[in-house]
Amino acid sequence: MAPYEPSRDTRQQLLEKARDILVSEGLSGFSMRKVASACDLSAPAIYRHFADKDQLLSAAVAEGARLFSHYLLGALSEETPLGRLKKLGQRYFDFALEHPKDYELLFVVNCRELGLEHLDERAQAETGASFRILVDRVAECQAAGVVRPGPLEPTAVYIWSCVHGIASLALSGHLGVQGAELDGLFGLHLELLLGGLVVPS
Repeated sequence: MAPYEPSRDTRQQLLEKARDILVSEGLSGFSMRKVASACDLSAPAIYRHFADKDQLLSAAVAEGARLFSHYLLGALSEETPLGRLKKLGQRYFDFALEHPKDYELLFVVNCRELGLEHLDERAQAETGASFRILVDRVAECQAAGVVRPGPLEPTAVYIWSCVHGIASLALSGHLGVQGAELDGLFGLHLELLLGGLVVPS
């Protein structure tokens, strides 16, 4: 982690250190005391900037959400509607593998069950925004006649659940492969998934 810089804005420092701890240790290893210690502050001093652990976590995970959006928006550079849809699935999978702690907080952890209401609201808002990007890609593929006509949002949910499923299996180690072999498996999975939706040429 980068050294603490007293001259910088304390709130921003707290957010950066909270994110460092969150990414390196996950939700189970996160505490207000650890964040305070990383910033050379007493634990009570954090409460001048954040009402509670939930609020600090929510603010810290926003950076991960912004990174996730950046990954998805990278798919828009593809030239065709189907190319953008395929790339979106790939970028989702890439994010899950490259930023597993962020992915877990956004898509796996039941924040409400843990009593983290602010974090739950943040995760819901961010996943809702990413889902809208997927819905738009399905809509443009249907409009271009390359994806079979059908109910828009259920089709998007089907795609999302399939990509999420293999990403979750990969992160949990249940697939038993990694590296190039995992990339190849995901590529085949994506082709099989879209093969059931794409209009034959």
